[in-house]
Amino acid sequence: MNMYNFSVPDICDEFSDVHIGDLFLNSYGSIDKFYGQVHTAKCEHSNSIVKEFVNENGEGKVLLIEHTGPELCSMVGDQIAQKANDNNWNGLFTNGCIRDIEVIQNINIGVYAQNSYPMKTDKSIGIGERDVPIKLGSVEIEPGDWIYVDRNGWIISKKKLEL
Repeated sequence: MNMYNFSVPDICDEFSDVHIGDLFLNSYGSIDKFYGQVHTAKCEHSNSIVKEFVNENGEGKVLLIEHTGPELCSMVGDQIAQKANDNNWNGLFTNGCIRDIEVIQNINIGVYAQNSYPMKTDKSIGIGERDVPIKLGSVEIEPGDWIYVDRNGWIISKKKLEL
């Protein structure tokens, strides 16, 4: 059941001050439409910052993960997606890869990523940056912005939209 009554195309038609995402991602979670206030994780080769975030209360929030490393690795797996769901995150959104997609598709959370890739990340603790500005595609995103996502695409707004 989808609890969100909006469409990204309608938002684009109604609001001229939103930033339309030009990074094209695939939906992997059981929810493909969600929105929330943005927290950001900038990760090169370790997803320890992502793990820290999903262990916190994520009610009304979406975690945006910028994978900056040169080597492919998975920023999200089934354990991270399940923990995010358990802690009420609305979604996980990454310009990187994820793994365990056959399990994630059954977890009641939104998960968007570029693709799947089976290699896990380096498990170094404390590597990465929390709640810093990131860039996904050509869109600059600040912690505290709002993201709206559906199968048509995604947009970033500086404030919560009255829909």
